[in-house]
Amino acid sequence: MKLRLTILSLLCASGLFAQDIHLTQANMTPLLVNPANAGAEYTIRGILNYRTQWGSVSEPYVTMMAAYDMNFKKPRNKTGYFAGGLYVYNDKAGASQMKTTQVNLSLAYHVNLNERNTLGLGLQGGYFQRSANINQLTWGSQFDGYQYNENLATGESAGFNGISFGSTDYTTGLLWTYRNQEKYFSGNDVYLSSGISFHHISKPDIETQGLIPDELHYRYIWHGNGIIGVNEKFSVLPYLYFSRQGPINEIMFGSDVLYKLKQERGLLDEKGMAIGGGLYYRWGDAFIPSLLIQYANYTFGFTYDINTSSLSNATNKNGGFEISLRYVYPNPFGQTKSTSRFN
Repeated sequence: MKLRLTILSLLCASGLFAQDIHLTQANMTPLLVNPANAGAEYTIRGILNYRTQWGSVSEPYVTMMAAYDMNFKKPRNKTGYFAGGLYVYNDKAGASQMKTTQVNLSLAYHVNLNERNTLGLGLQGGYFQRSANINQLTWGSQFDGYQYNENLATGESAGFNGISFGSTDYTTGLLWTYRNQEKYFSGNDVYLSSGISFHHISKPDIETQGLIPDELHYRYIWHGNGIIGVNEKFSVLPYLYFSRQGPINEIMFGSDVLYKLKQERGLLDEKGMAIGGGLYYRWGDAFIPSLLIQYANYTFGFTYDINTSSLSNATNKNGGFEISLRYVYPNPFGQTKSTSRFN
């Protein structure tokens, strides 16, 4: 029993516990990517995310996340401003129902380098809880010589039903932003952002029932994105992302293109609207078509991973779909200035 438990612990710790959750729409998870993103782009921002994947080969992996951030800028403060944010997520993976729940608070300070550029430093701290239920797993002792037989005893002790542990976690990051004017869809608007972040500063211990000690790997992220107005109707939204955690690298790049259907007209009570889509590629893993719909303060995002890795033999190229819903203030189609960027 102890040998089987040790093997299970090793698989859990090295195969799953040592890596963070995976979300494709990194541009819709700003606080998860970098705490310095808090308050950098909008005065107020709230986002909901949902992802499910690998349902064609196993129990589906499901991730849900909610985030909120805002800035605390005083109108007369020319030097800089504070911002804060909060996110919480829940992830459930595989037949063991391995669950991760995490809550993190972010605090950032953005220095106004000039009227178009800011430099922000962010700090983040929180707590995560991880657990797994082994009742749904199958064991070698349940093989009767011909096939799996669920009526056979597992050989595990009756009192051992799962694993559970928790720890604090900390992250820091830097962010540079540039914007040439106040509106997002003015025809010649340019917004650029680039940052780096360092996750799991304290390398929190990961251990399973105290048998297999381990540490969560450091994670480094570089990211860059933009909103580039081509003309009065079209805007291009490129996004670049690189992550390294332990031996695992992740590279993703691509762009959306937005077409503005109409601008907000306050006197006529008309709301601005845009629709668009794009394509992203996660190196060695998946092509990712995307869809965006913006209406007034709200943005709906949809992506689907088309698997291209060796796992595609089992998934038939089916990856995972992800949806997001974002609310921001001020309205990106309107005339109100965001206090996150302009004095």
